[in-house]
Amino acid sequence: MESESGGQRVFLIRLALGLGQGLALYLLYSAFDQKVWPATAPQLFAPLTVIALFVPLVVSQGFGNIRGLTLTVWAAAATAIVAGLAWYDVWRIWPVENPDAIVPSGRTFFICAVFLFVAHALVSCGDADRRIVARYPTLFDLAWKLGVQLAITICFVAAFWIMLYLGIGLFGMIKLEGFGNFIAHSWVWIPLTTIAAAAAIHITDTRAPLVRGVRTLALTLLGWLLPVIAGIAFAFLISLAFTGLQPLWQTRSATFLLMAAAAVLVIHINAAYQDGDAERRPPHFLRVAGTLAAVELIFIVWIAGYALWLRVEQYGWTVDRITTAGGVLVAAMFAVGYLIAALLPGLWLKLIEPWNVYGTFFFLIVLVALSTPIADPMRLAVDSQVARLNSGVVKPEKFDFWYLRRSGGRVGHAALLALQKSPNRAVREAAFAALTNGPIPFAAERVPAELAAVLAVHPAGKALPPSFLHQKWQRADPFDVGTVEHCLARTGTCDAVLADLNGDGRDEVIVVLTNRYKGRSQWWTASIYQENAAGWRVVASIENTGCEGYREGLIAGDFRLVRPSWPEIEVAGNRARINPEPSIRPCK
Repeated sequence: MESESGGQRVFLIRLALGLGQGLALYLLYSAFDQKVWPATAPQLFAPLTVIALFVPLVVSQGFGNIRGLTLTVWAAAATAIVAGLAWYDVWRIWPVENPDAIVPSGRTFFICAVFLFVAHALVSCGDADRRIVARYPTLFDLAWKLGVQLAITICFVAAFWIMLYLGIGLFGMIKLEGFGNFIAHSWVWIPLTTIAAAAAIHITDTRAPLVRGVRTLALTLLGWLLPVIAGIAFAFLISLAFTGLQPLWQTRSATFLLMAAAAVLVIHINAAYQDGDAERRPPHFLRVAGTLAAVELIFIVWIAGYALWLRVEQYGWTVDRITTAGGVLVAAMFAVGYLIAALLPGLWLKLIEPWNVYGTFFFLIVLVALSTPIADPMRLAVDSQVARLNSGVVKPEKFDFWYLRRSGGRVGHAALLALQKSPNRAVREAAFAALTNGPIPFAAERVPAELAAVLAVHPAGKALPPSFLHQKWQRADPFDVGTVEHCLARTGTCDAVLADLNGDGRDEVIVVLTNRYKGRSQWWTASIYQENAAGWRVVASIENTGCEGYREGLIAGDFRLVRPSWPEIEVAGNRARINPEPSIRPCK
């Protein structure tokens, strides 16, 4: 049992770490805000940011729980790893294309957080058992303890800020704004947040029985939900025998949903199994559900992999598909081990103990590979797309040269430079156009036919004006696109409604873009295009009220024009609209 003075010393050191972390983050934030060094050096600023954000938390949690030498070596290794991941993430972005990319992407922040959490659990357990790879009961106990500790810390910091905002509101009611203004300073709120996180880490660390109680309750609840998820998965797999796989492909998100289902199955199986202790062996019907779930897992992962393979066969590799493939690989390893564990005689699912350890190390390897040149999704995606072009699988007029520039980073830029030397003239010209931010030469030639194909014209009997179809819709900046450009990119279903909205005797074109999921409208947007001397341009948009039948009536032409109840207002020569409250009226 740690002495009271020793506990106070650990608490003060953790608070000091929190304060130091807050000051470091404040200095980095100030440099970013004022655009001064080190924010002017992206390949230095990005590593410093992830180091300041994550490493102090690792050290704070490990202090008092991990031996000094082990913690020192682990902290140094963690610093080097996350700094390397951040450096590479910023380096691979083509700086001319995105000069403001001085912080790592959200993907890299997430990967660093997940890697450090999993690796820290492995290090903590190994140090506790004085072994390189800890015993499974130790791994299970400490890993779940860290998970609960992290969740409680997040809740504690959130509650801390809720109280601060309450205080700001109370003082604001009596016209004392000083408290709120004080908290708003970055040199105040950043250190306050990190100190609160450090305090939460210490409180949860010193209240181990409480944390273990919360963990036990969470595991019990998750374990008793195992029959539910196993039953749902069983019904889903049986239903596929009657519906076939085609409805899955139509969702365009089948792999993601299946992977989420696989992750939920793994979590609930482990919640029921726990550390394998005979005293906590679940009742018979939970063991049956766990065995069923372990068998179902292999089928769900196989379908996810098959769905991904179909997309790759049709469209090649992209960054998202390569990242998903990494997840499928990890899930497949777990699925194979769990299936063997379910079929082997003897103690129930005993094999998942070593298999969880192997799978965790494999997960870390895949995570690092996807974040480094070893298996960089950006590089692999560019290589895949260029290979499809060079092999003739994709014709130049169908190839997305903008993808290489928009999503290819340095590798994509290098690929466009190489394509400029292609023996195919169309490829050379398109690559040059993408590099110089100009229109793809043959893109305008195919737009009229493609636009006519994707736009359903209403009312019946009307046709889109030839000038609308033949306009060069591809803009110089591919990131700044309107509704028509999204229609050409096939991001949803599109309708064109022709109607004279301003009474000038000429029809405007209302383009309605609808995104659907499982046959139901999810969201839609409507833009009004009007022709002037410069061509067809967006002049207004139509408010989406969300009312039932509103979109359908708009497309069918079942509407009338009503003068606004409020005129415009002009102040000092500037005109503005008066928006009534609420801006979206209740449905009728």
